[in-house]
Amino acid sequence: MDQLGLREYSWDSVPLRSQSLYTLKSTYAQASVSDLQWLHGLSQFARAGYLQISIVVASFLVVVRYLLHRPYFKVSSPEGNFHAISWPFELSSQLLRASSLAFMIVAAVQGGGRWTDAIALAYAFVVGVLRLAYDLEWRHVALHHTNFVLAGSLLILAVGELLPYIDADHTENAGPMMICSISTLAAAVFVALITRREWIPPSLDLDISDKIPTREPSPEETCSWLEYYVTYEWLTPLMLRGMRRQMTLEELPRLPWYDEPFVLLRRVEEARRKGTSTMWTLLYFLPSEITTMGCWIALSFIFEMIAPYAMYELLRYLSDPEGSRFRPWVWLTLLFIGPLSRSVCFQQYIFTSTRLLVRVRAALTQELYYKAMGSMELNDETFAEVAATDKEKEKNKQATNSTGRLANLMGADVDSIARGRDIVLVCCGVSSGSIVALIGLYKLLGWTALVGIATMLVLSPIPVLIARRMVGIQRDMKRIQDSRISVITEYLASIRAIKYFSWEDAIIKRVSEIRLSEQKKIWALNMLYVSLNQITEAIPNLSLVLIFSLQVLVRKEPLTAEVAFTAITLIRTLRRNLAMASNMSRGFTAAGVSLKRLDRYFNATTPIQSHPVGQLRISNATFRRHQKASFALKDISIDFVEGGLNVVTGQSGSGKTTLLMSILGETLIEGGGKITCPEDIAYASQSPWLQNETIRENIIFNSPFEQARYDRVINACGLPIDLDEFPERDSTEVGENGASLSGGQKSRVALARALYSKASVILLDDVFSALDSKTSALLWEEAFCGDLLKGRTVVLVTQLPWIAPQADLSVTLENGSIKDIRQNIGIVRRSVTLNKTLVDDGNVDETVEAAANHAVESNVTTANGSSNGDFKTAEDKRRDEVTQEALKTGPTARLQFFQYMRLFGNPFYAVLAITMSILSTASFVGTGLWIAVWVDAYGKDDAYDIGYYLGIYAAWSIADVVFSGLTYIAYENGGWYAARSLHTTFIKAVLSVPLSWYKTTPIGRVVNRFSRDMDSIDTQLAGMLRLCLEMLTRLGLQILAVGSVLPIFMLPAAACCAAGIVAGELYTRTAVAVKRLVSSSQSPLFAHFADSLAGLPVIRARANMAQIFGNQLADKLRVFEKASEAQFNCNRWVALKVDMMTTLVTVAAGIIAVSKAGLVAAGLVGFSLTNATTLSQLIIMLVRAGNELEIELQSFHRVREYASVQPEEKSDEYKDVTEYSDNPESESVVPKNWPRTGEVEFRNVTIKYDLDGPEILKDINLKFAAGERVAVVGRTGSGKSTLVLSLLRFTNVVSGQILFDGVDITMFPRRRLREALTIIPQEAVLFNGDVRSNLDPTGKIPTETLEKALQYCSGIASFQFHQNADHVQNGNGQANGINGTHSDEPSSDIGINLSTPVKPKGENFSHGQRQVLSLCRALVRGSKLMLLDEATASMDYETDQGIQEVLRKELEEHGRDRTLVTIAHRLKTIIDYDRVVVMSAGSVLEVGSPKELYDAKGPFYDMMKHSGEFEDLEKILDTKV
Repeated sequence: MDQLGLREYSWDSVPLRSQSLYTLKSTYAQASVSDLQWLHGLSQFARAGYLQISIVVASFLVVVRYLLHRPYFKVSSPEGNFHAISWPFELSSQLLRASSLAFMIVAAVQGGGRWTDAIALAYAFVVGVLRLAYDLEWRHVALHHTNFVLAGSLLILAVGELLPYIDADHTENAGPMMICSISTLAAAVFVALITRREWIPPSLDLDISDKIPTREPSPEETCSWLEYYVTYEWLTPLMLRGMRRQMTLEELPRLPWYDEPFVLLRRVEEARRKGTSTMWTLLYFLPSEITTMGCWIALSFIFEMIAPYAMYELLRYLSDPEGSRFRPWVWLTLLFIGPLSRSVCFQQYIFTSTRLLVRVRAALTQELYYKAMGSMELNDETFAEVAATDKEKEKNKQATNSTGRLANLMGADVDSIARGRDIVLVCCGVSSGSIVALIGLYKLLGWTALVGIATMLVLSPIPVLIARRMVGIQRDMKRIQDSRISVITEYLASIRAIKYFSWEDAIIKRVSEIRLSEQKKIWALNMLYVSLNQITEAIPNLSLVLIFSLQVLVRKEPLTAEVAFTAITLIRTLRRNLAMASNMSRGFTAAGVSLKRLDRYFNATTPIQSHPVGQLRISNATFRRHQKASFALKDISIDFVEGGLNVVTGQSGSGKTTLLMSILGETLIEGGGKITCPEDIAYASQSPWLQNETIRENIIFNSPFEQARYDRVINACGLPIDLDEFPERDSTEVGENGASLSGGQKSRVALARALYSKASVILLDDVFSALDSKTSALLWEEAFCGDLLKGRTVVLVTQLPWIAPQADLSVTLENGSIKDIRQNIGIVRRSVTLNKTLVDDGNVDETVEAAANHAVESNVTTANGSSNGDFKTAEDKRRDEVTQEALKTGPTARLQFFQYMRLFGNPFYAVLAITMSILSTASFVGTGLWIAVWVDAYGKDDAYDIGYYLGIYAAWSIADVVFSGLTYIAYENGGWYAARSLHTTFIKAVLSVPLSWYKTTPIGRVVNRFSRDMDSIDTQLAGMLRLCLEMLTRLGLQILAVGSVLPIFMLPAAACCAAGIVAGELYTRTAVAVKRLVSSSQSPLFAHFADSLAGLPVIRARANMAQIFGNQLADKLRVFEKASEAQFNCNRWVALKVDMMTTLVTVAAGIIAVSKAGLVAAGLVGFSLTNATTLSQLIIMLVRAGNELEIELQSFHRVREYASVQPEEKSDEYKDVTEYSDNPESESVVPKNWPRTGEVEFRNVTIKYDLDGPEILKDINLKFAAGERVAVVGRTGSGKSTLVLSLLRFTNVVSGQILFDGVDITMFPRRRLREALTIIPQEAVLFNGDVRSNLDPTGKIPTETLEKALQYCSGIASFQFHQNADHVQNGNGQANGINGTHSDEPSSDIGINLSTPVKPKGENFSHGQRQVLSLCRALVRGSKLMLLDEATASMDYETDQGIQEVLRKELEEHGRDRTLVTIAHRLKTIIDYDRVVVMSAGSVLEVGSPKELYDAKGPFYDMMKHSGEFEDLEKILDTKV
């Protein structure tokens, strides 16, 4: 390109020099003559015929090789319309090929053509005719060869015949036959480009092929090549639909077979076997995509240089039209072809990279899922290292729960890795584009360019250092984000317990502390990002000032229009490339951190133990839950009775659940022990795990449906009575974690799932604990005494004393060892005698009623939902779930960003941010305008004061950098404040809603908004708003700038903008609708992931069940992929449309400039063309930024939607109440020292869950005196829990009054009430932290009180267990107690102390120990009224007695002013209580002391009869009397 450098053309003619303009012109003319020799030589070579023959021979040899090697027994005939030939296009192609051949033969005969061209066209015609054979594969091969030869021939003819026309002195003309031949050939190639492709069905492995739901092609598999690579017209129907109405999943394009989740899973598994790390795995997984991306983006950046070159030559032409050897239309054509080629290549890069993004997400999500499904759960210490650096591993970190950790790996980390794909752009595109730009600069400016380039290179390490610092902060931020998502997930999963204890403020405070740490890292990251961006902006500006200074001051060269504006364009290109690399560095650092996190996870997992298949037997085995656990089951040898009932008993913490886990392979086997067991095992866990599906689907659990077997299981589990009360019977959704069912119902549904299975071994972990004695007796008779379990080995963990004597084998565990094994040979199990008439037959638990009522409301227009009614398929349900959430988010207002900017902290701050955007844009445009003034000063012989012009140019450049930096800071700071206030409002809102809100809102959906949506608000939204406003102001100012120089340019610019707005509007409406579907399709993924992780032991126990769940994940991924690909492809559709229009506008600007050659100053023309050539990028960036802004505002809208949900009660609800009738001397509802006693009274109380729902409790009249111990008993679903929940105001009191210490509880805020009460729920909920934070999250209770509570409980069996066994694990997995060394309080002899760590869900404690800690939590509150809801149901008798003893002692010590209300199924627990309330169907059957009710021979007496402990209960009553 030396001939293009201005220094070759003796610019001494300019006034600064003495040479004349004539000298310049003659020198230029001589150079141009020699320049054009290559053009005519190339044309002659194309006409020689060698290329035509080479193309034909190459194609012929490949075809022959194909025909010789193809297997003919696999000849495939076309099937269906997708494989049919499109005859209108086919006939047009044949006709055009024949016409072109005919014209070429005539031209050859006349001497104006060549026979080699005719041979090539004849070959293409023959192969094109032969392709019509009835063989699908051959049709495709022949078509490709035909089109290859046609396209090659057209290119050769164009070079040979048309290329010489660009020479202004060329006078020869091609013959008419040649012109006709070329025209018809071009038409044939164009028809080939627009002809829809025939679809070839994929050749897949049989096991994958069966899993793909359809064999029909997607639109992208059958669209034409022009549509696929250039126009993306196959998306136009989607865009039109999106403009007219709200989009649904069914209307999105079908997923192509090569993006099917199972295909991607197979590929990534093969890649993982080859790769040593996740990064290498991805390189092996996607080699063709990465290579293709590199080629496209390199071409795009190289083609981008065509426009500056064309503008340079056009400006030279305008300076001297007569001296040019090239026709001006050449440069106008290049101004069109260059940007369009760049756009096509760039959009293909984006198309491939977004497809790669979807594939990486789908593949890694499945790989993580299957890894988690096949691995033992990591202990916290190991998992914490996944997110930690080496320094952090030594610190005491915030632990996280497994669901939160894996959800973050699956969500944020997989996304970060996918976003790191643009490293290909930096490595291939930015590097190649920058190299070409640097070469151009050197040719243009000589050694001064080298100085500028050297300056850029010397300063370039500064951004690298900043980027390295960003890596560490990014890693810290990820770790803190893990903690935040984990604790939020943990707290939301236990929202009921938080509301029970009125701990909302304490939880908000804890989350806010973690959030503050996270935001500090985000702010540091933002400031480094701003610094990085401004340095990359300043470096090219400094180089440009330096280059121009050297050019005019040292070299004494004039600053001409073509030199100045071409240099500015090239330097701006370099600046943009550097800025692009620095902007993307944030994504690269995040991707690097996430890759390491995934590697650590994959390397840290331990595969699940696989036992030899055989009869269930354990031989000399020692088990440990994980390598760091100190508790172990030692020397276990059990020969379980095959086909019989094997019962395991023992104190809480003795290792019963660990024994079952060991059978399932969930523990590590140490020593030479051995377990054999069948492959298929059904397991019902102690805390029932249910899917968020219908009751029927939970019971069937992906097994084939057998009506007779199903009915038997339902009856055996006592479920018909419960199902009768559901409007949709067994089609009722159980809700997340079985929220719609009571504890007993959840337990029986989980048991029914195990019974319905055909597994030969059934493991049942304390399934009777949540059941009342009647239901337990019924279940025992139907399930265990009949033939339902005949021939099946059952291992039952239970605390019921009357079951063990009836077992074939009874095992008693103590301190991790076998205490006793008894075998009862020939035992016959007997049922407990039931008085059938006294078994309730018409009531249902309150939560079931609420769910049923909600189901009625939401399904009034659906078909009958009875057990034999119509069911939606899984795919239909999945689509409904996604579409409904998308519709619920509602439309996003276009100007909603004003509401976002109102959160910037101050309205004036928002105005300041917008003002900074305008000033930044004005300084950018002003820099170019001053260059135009400077250049024209040379033309007027005015540029003697170089310092003046150079100084002002430097000032403009500095202003550009400064205002740009201030703009970044303004938006990032405002966005930081907005994110902070939004998150605070959000967490307060979701903790303040009524519990009923969570019945219709899955926790996975809420976590998704805390994770992905908050991440978007933290890192994306403010930047996108800034970009959008900057693009808008820049577009307006640049159009005005061009229009002021060339007023007529306003017409094409206005037309372009109008077309861009129309295309943008069409695109935005569809894109936002599709984005909603994308966001909504993510929630089911999160939910399924969390659901599966919660039930891992249950799922893995069943043969092939893990694979079925993997298939369900694939179904959900298929929906997500489909929506994601549609979203990304919509971007390509609009980008090409806008690029084509704006490229035409650029050409129009060039034509206008050519027409006004000599009339407008060259500097102003250069300024206009520079701005016109960037209009394309500006408009597409504006459309894209506007759409991205609207899409990111979806996250803002979704978070704000949940942040503004209706709270449980309004803050001003009680402010008008000023008196209380029973206490006239008081001025307020609640006396200051309330409550003084625990007296409770129900006066004609009727309770509903929903105001328009059924009555749950009816006309309840009860009075509990202060200091009484009151028991509430009754069948599951009789209303016991509702009675207790009413005292906490989780229900609606529709009539009557509930008085607590003489005050109506509905007359003051719920929080005040709940702070005055204490409940010990059935499921003890412990949170991640230590014992102190679990006993008192508020931090207000003195340490002495907490220690006293622990001391109180030290006598309970499970706590004694810790004291006396130095080898038993405490909270931190180390020994403690008397012989232990790990104790923060050596003076205390309590095994569990205040500093003992507590893992998420209290996983490092046994069930009994968790319940005792729950008791301690109740004791430290010192409430006058204590409520126990089945708190000791799953305890062994000794622990139960210990808890009751502590409660009795507590009541006696406090003057018996505390009232204790206990819901109990185990009558032994409450037989010594003061009073018993027997409930049935929402009403009170009888009230009295246990002795009175025993003597009355009523329902309570009957419950005693079939409790299995009648004699013991009688003795206790006699002793008490």
